[in-house]
Amino acid sequence: MRATTIANFAKFWMATLVLAVVLAASGAAMAQENGEGHANVGGAGPSAPGPAGSTSSGPGFAVGPDAASSGACDVGPSLPSLPTFGEAGDDVKALSRATESYIRNCGCATQACIADALDTYAAALAQVAPRLPPQLQDEANVVAQAARRVRAARTKTEALHALHDAIAIIHKDVELVRAEDPDHPRLTRGGDFVAETLNVASLALEKGGGL
Repeated sequence: MRATTIANFAKFWMATLVLAVVLAASGAAMAQENGEGHANVGGAGPSAPGPAGSTSSGPGFAVGPDAASSGACDVGPSLPSLPTFGEAGDDVKALSRATESYIRNCGCATQACIADALDTYAAALAQVAPRLPPQLQDEANVVAQAARRVRAARTKTEALHALHDAIAIIHKDVELVRAEDPDHPRLTRGGDFVAETLNVASLALEKGGGL
């Protein structure tokens, strides 16, 4: 009788232990599932890349307004990696918007910072240049030359003249494209975006720039 009681008691505790293990495993699985769900909802998990000009600071994105505090401004403009096909004007737009965002949101207002940003911009434009209209294929060199002049300028006024000269050259090239093919305004978009970016750099330097 006593042996039977002990056996039943052992079976009871064994069943209890098995049930506890099953409940613990089930709870862990639910916690993991809920954690993954919250990560996806909250944005902590992998997310789809945003368009150029978004607030992400990763490769291919422009920095956002909080970039300075997050340290994203320490590495210079983060420009998109562009395909070797497609609409060249769209690619120039992406590069231009990213550069403009860096200048505006990272306090890039000194000659040295503007020159460095334009050097990066010019190197990226050089990859797009072969797909632009012939009259605009030299705009990467125009930007690179402006960067050199800004860096070497002894005063802010000289640096501003360098940027204004570059803008004038780009505008002239745009007018050549427009005069040759007035029915296709999209052909001039690449030049328009470059001139706009140089103007953003000029305004930043004018308002707060020094050496």
